Amino acid sequence: MEAVERIMSVRSAWGSTDCCFSACDVFADLHGIDPMAPVRGAYADVIGAARLLKEYGGFVAMAETLAGAAGLIVSDGRTGDIGISSVGAGLGPERRCLLICAEPGVWAGKTELGYGIIRNAERSWRA
Repeated sequence: MEAVERIMSVRSAWGSTDCCFSACDVFADLHGIDPMAPVRGAYADVIGAARLLKEYGGFVAMAETLAGAAGLIVSDGRTGDIGISSVGAGLGPERRCLLICAEPGVWAGKTELGYGIIRNAERSWRA
């Protein structure tokens, strides 16, 4: 949680401290692997983020592709894992977030002004 507190306790900004980059910054801090490295600098606003997601075929497809490229393996949600929220899945436009597992059943995800905790991730990966 120390890394989550330090990295996610800032205002969200597209392309630097949004939900994807914040979770990947925490993951990199913990494991030395940045799953978002291939797309850093690829967007700076919501329109750019939407374009990137479209290129990858959606949020889940992008997460799976970047996790695979980073050499991550599918996990069952252990402390330090990175995952995808299921919040908003199937409710119109995708409302997803990358998360960090603080401990099983406790997932931290970036919010506009800091971070929030949810109980479950839809899927997750580990180093």
